[in-house]
Amino acid sequence: MALNPVERRLVDLRQHWEAFRADQSKRLLVWEVPDSATRMLQCFFEAQKHESEYATGDLFVVFDAPFANSIQYARALKQALAGQYEASREALDAQGITADWQFDPQDYPDSASGFLGGLRSFGSGHHAHIGHLVAVLMPESVADDRAWASWLSRALDAGPPERLRLAVIDSIEAPRLAGLSAKARELTYVDAPKIDALATAQETFAQEAVPGPVGVFRNYLIGLVTLVEKGSADQVKAKAADAVVFARKQKWADQEVAVSMLFAGALLKEKRFDESAEVYRHARQLALKAAAVGHPVGRQLVLQTWFGEAGVHLAAGAVPDAAKCYDQAAAIAQQIPNLVLAIEALRMGAFCHARVRESELATERGFQALSVGERLKPDARAITTLPLAAMDLLRVIDPERVGLMEGIKQRLDARVEASGAAAEARAADLENSSDAEQFRAVEKDLAREIEHGGREAAQELDAVAADGNEQFVDVFSYARELIGPQWPLGTALALPAAPRAGASACIDGVAAS
Repeated sequence: MALNPVERRLVDLRQHWEAFRADQSKRLLVWEVPDSATRMLQCFFEAQKHESEYATGDLFVVFDAPFANSIQYARALKQALAGQYEASREALDAQGITADWQFDPQDYPDSASGFLGGLRSFGSGHHAHIGHLVAVLMPESVADDRAWASWLSRALDAGPPERLRLAVIDSIEAPRLAGLSAKARELTYVDAPKIDALATAQETFAQEAVPGPVGVFRNYLIGLVTLVEKGSADQVKAKAADAVVFARKQKWADQEVAVSMLFAGALLKEKRFDESAEVYRHARQLALKAAAVGHPVGRQLVLQTWFGEAGVHLAAGAVPDAAKCYDQAAAIAQQIPNLVLAIEALRMGAFCHARVRESELATERGFQALSVGERLKPDARAITTLPLAAMDLLRVIDPERVGLMEGIKQRLDARVEASGAAAEARAADLENSSDAEQFRAVEKDLAREIEHGGREAAQELDAVAADGNEQFVDVFSYARELIGPQWPLGTALALPAAPRAGASACIDGVAAS
């Protein structure tokens, strides 16, 4: 049976893996790929659990514990190893493999070498039933890239045997492993398999055809998304024209809007601002018609066109025009209601009005954002842009005082970073130690220093806030009540870049249909 496009990529990855495995001088595989390829690599690791043409015969164990610091990470990996083995005992027994490996994470130190010791013990216990044992390290988050790379370097310093390998995915867009030691690099096999997620999707859709109009239009959409990514706006326009004709014939108003927004995004990518804004306005007229006849996502599409056009105006430097669009977006979002996007529209509207020195209008929208935030569940408020909206409002009221608060936050961040670096240095010094108490002492000292620094910063910040005018104090208290005591030191204070209008927003529009 012919392989589908995904399976062909998996076979290709197997060949890449086999090339690394054949090099007995290497212990760490670093797959350097774009973020869009990560899912394919995850699929490859998962596929190793089953017999197939892309199976390698090796045992891959995936670890996704976050990296906060070296000691925490080593302990989390050991616990994950024990947990995964315990969960696999019945499956191993069913395969005729005696699941008698005994492993207590506390018997090994909370270090890179301690984790490697656990892996070696596992490999020795089941060497007759596996090829190479592979620890795939995919932390869901990394607090400190340099510390993470240092931890990996120490893991390689522990001297893993030839049949024990490590594998890491490193993002091309945001690489993390620049801090690997020179010695570690000698043991590292860097590979960059060519994985094009869009091309794979195109081939899959072409090979696994969906009958009827849905399948035809799906191919139109994937072609458009590919052109937005790799082609020119004029190419997108030609393809979009065909897609619009097809969608109109099927009376798919929502898809016609989505196609228009994809085209608008392509124009924005080429900085053809006036044309992009005009296309977003055209898309909005289509969306309004869909909403008028009760289309379930009609108003959501209208909302997206306002956000899209606002992004175009911001990119073009037409801030007043962007402010008008955000005002409209805020009104629509509250009608739907979509409170999260309402807060964001009000926040960005306030930002735009502040940029053109319309303080009264900026303040009004800032208060509206807080009012909308009050309608959210308390535990949801901090994960929206409400914390930023509150700080922006304070910035309009008293920018100098907010500058003082930002300085406190920056000093706290620097103090936490320095404390973390000191703890990492101590952890590195303890790499070959088996004294669990010493590792615990490092963590206790780090926690104590962070707590002490946070308490001092909070006292300083509260004093600065309390010294503001009545309006400033009232807003600070109100925001603290809404968001929680962690605000603002526990959240970002700086205004992020304006959201990019374009392809991503348009894809959301397609999904909404």
